Amino acid sequence: MSNWEDEANRHTAELVKLTMTAANQGPEPLPEDEVARLGKVIATERQLLIDAISLLLHDDEPEAAASPGVAEFDAGFLYGLAFARALDEERIALDRVQRGRVLKLAKGNASPAP
Repeated sequence: MSNWEDEANRHTAELVKLTMTAANQGPEPLPEDEVARLGKVIATERQLLIDAISLLLHDDEPEAAASPGVAEFDAGFLYGLAFARALDEERIALDRVQRGRVLKLAKGNASPAP
């Protein structure tokens, strides 16, 4: 794996983590200044991801790197795949929790959730 590929993967993972943070604020929304800070960090990570993909393309596929929008598209595609994977992992975790609750109810070990 090249250095730029490592960078792209690192920025992708960070961008997914930040997006999940923005989406999972909990019962109380984040204060406006915190949302603004989070938005700036997300925008910065997005640009760093695009830059890493651009440099990776220059090393691996110079012809593709010369075409406008390729780095942005590839960065978006990489992020989309990682985000979809993260959502699947969250769904699986929630399903496990729900199954655990159902099993406890079936065994008579717990009262129903409010």
